[in-house]
Amino acid sequence: MFKNLTRLFFFIILLIIVFILYLSLFGIKTNKFNELIKSEIIKYDKRLDIDLSQIFIKLNFKEKSLSLNSQEVNFYILKEKQKISNIDILISIDSLFKKNKKLKKIIINSHDNNLNDLIKFIVAYKISIPVLYLGNSVVKGDIIYDVIIDLKDNNLDKIAISGKVIDAELNILGKERLENINFNFNYGNQNLKIIDLDFKLKETRLVSDSILINRQNNNINIKGDFQNKSNIKFISNYLNYDLKNYLNEKTSFESVSKFNVTLTNKFKLKNYKLKTNIKNDDLIINLQNVRINKYLQEFDNKIILKKNSIDLIIDNKNIEAKLKSNFILDNKQKPKKISLAYSKMKSQENYELDIDLTECTLILDQLDFKKNKSEKMFLNLIINKKNNTLNFKNFKLFNDKNLFHINNLILGNQFKIEDFSSVEAKYYNESGFFNDISIKKKNNITTFKSSKLDISSYVEKILKNSSKNNFLDNFKNFNSRININIKSAKLDQEHNLFNVNGRADIKENIVDKINLSATYDQNNNFTYTKDEIDGKKVTTIFSDFAKPFVKKFDFVNGFEGGKLDFISTEVNDELSNSELRIYDFKVKDMPVLTKLLSLASLQGIADLATGEGIRFNEFDMFFENSKNLIEINEIYALGPAISILMEGYVEKNKLVSLRGTLVPATTINKTIAKIPLLGNILVGDKTGEGVFGVSFKIKGPHNDLDTRVNPIKTLTPRFITRTLDKIKKN
Repeated sequence: MFKNLTRLFFFIILLIIVFILYLSLFGIKTNKFNELIKSEIIKYDKRLDIDLSQIFIKLNFKEKSLSLNSQEVNFYILKEKQKISNIDILISIDSLFKKNKKLKKIIINSHDNNLNDLIKFIVAYKISIPVLYLGNSVVKGDIIYDVIIDLKDNNLDKIAISGKVIDAELNILGKERLENINFNFNYGNQNLKIIDLDFKLKETRLVSDSILINRQNNNINIKGDFQNKSNIKFISNYLNYDLKNYLNEKTSFESVSKFNVTLTNKFKLKNYKLKTNIKNDDLIINLQNVRINKYLQEFDNKIILKKNSIDLIIDNKNIEAKLKSNFILDNKQKPKKISLAYSKMKSQENYELDIDLTECTLILDQLDFKKNKSEKMFLNLIINKKNNTLNFKNFKLFNDKNLFHINNLILGNQFKIEDFSSVEAKYYNESGFFNDISIKKKNNITTFKSSKLDISSYVEKILKNSSKNNFLDNFKNFNSRININIKSAKLDQEHNLFNVNGRADIKENIVDKINLSATYDQNNNFTYTKDEIDGKKVTTIFSDFAKPFVKKFDFVNGFEGGKLDFISTEVNDELSNSELRIYDFKVKDMPVLTKLLSLASLQGIADLATGEGIRFNEFDMFFENSKNLIEINEIYALGPAISILMEGYVEKNKLVSLRGTLVPATTINKTIAKIPLLGNILVGDKTGEGVFGVSFKIKGPHNDLDTRVNPIKTLTPRFITRTLDKIKKN
């Protein structure tokens, strides 16, 4: 009997288990709860309604509830129908034994539905999903979703939604259209997570792995990532700036971005942060209006950047950008590295540039410096920009042989120099001379020091007054006293000045005064002054050696020995009158003079020019400088063997045109002797061969002068008068 009872017990247990399993898996069909469910839903929210046909009662052990399951149901939200594939309505098991049976939870699995209908559902329940508040912006789109509504205590925080948006289209603020929108999503606890987002904006495809939207106190926070491929046209539209003038229109970019945005409840932007990495293979930058080719020979109005990587960080306070790339100026070059760091905070911007200039030909005319292609050279710039003022906190151009270093160079409007702290230049110029320069400025006192300095080109500018548009033109308003100390200054290959000391006063970009002195050796001196006399700027040079200065006038070279006096008076900014005087010198190895003497049948004197040299007592040159033209009013050379009188003009790097008279010294004497009374007093009563002179012309380019002569029988009154004046002075 005990066995029978045991068997019966296990049989009953088995039936219960089978029943529970059946009830859990298949359920029991009933319509007993139809009205209960409908009334409870309406009671919970009058905006909701449901049509139920067949209901299956099932057990839900996980939820400790009785599940009322129905399939292919119409669920209504504000009378708008939602097509539901499956719905589970959970009733707590303990309420089954009570009079008032209470719904616990509703689980909804939808078919494809219109996206706008879901938005109405979300709006009805005041769910904080900011992007879906743009209900009026939805043009089209479908959605499949699963919804879990916790009916306990009317707690909206317990609602959970997940699903997928398919082929949606949004019109944002009537300006931009987002197309082909597809993504998965999860919503719960006031947080919306968008997963695998994919859409198009202006033919540009954008994708995102994850975007999270949640409420933080009274703010809405949105953070996530984006990846996209775009072109210049797309970027220009959003920068509201036409970049095609600077960049190739076909240039494309790939970017990976992370963002974090905080909005107020009224959707006003409060805080934001964007981190982006942009990659690009070839970027062509057009710089049509930049005169970079003045310094970089290979530059042809464009820079080509290769294998570019840009890291960009933007927030509501700062902008940071870092570029790493390789650049070329033409397709014949090997790519070299360039990096640029940029940051902006309020009105202040900072730049740091590092660039390898090895493949570039670099020319600095004012410093007589040239770096040939393939010679290594690097540039480092640290720049601060504030209120349209550029502060080059560091400018460093260098290689293993040369260094140009500037600190705190401040540029204002039109890139004019407003101030600087120090300049250091240690470099080899084009002639191979090593220059060593140190300049330090404090307030209005500037100290210029150099152990070695090539001043040959500057001397030429002074003598020819061709220093207009000089370095001071780069300053806005330079006022300073410059104390000068140069241990050794090169005049030419043979001559140097030592212990150049003095000062220069600069007022409003104009040299007001200069006073310099130097020595060649213990017995030979040099002075250079510039001062105002009778309201005009007057420059003077005195030198115990004439040759280094005379060589600057290539049409009168060949001088040996002699002392020099030079004086120049500025008439205006474009014109100066100058006088060059040389005493007690010889002319040797001067091809033009030798040819002139030979053509004039003065071979004996011509032989002197190629031998020991022709001696002159005095040389005077009166001339006017205007831009690139030297107007020679008179050149007069007086010597024992010959005397010469000339006039004409010289165009810089173009044409020499001179004409004049050459007279042997004996002829001069005879001419003067024939002057009544005065001739007897100065020369005496002598007889000779008669009056003789040579008229000549010298014309042509500097390196190919053509010389022509015409013998004359009568000397010009001007020549005689000029000779008499010289004789009287001597």
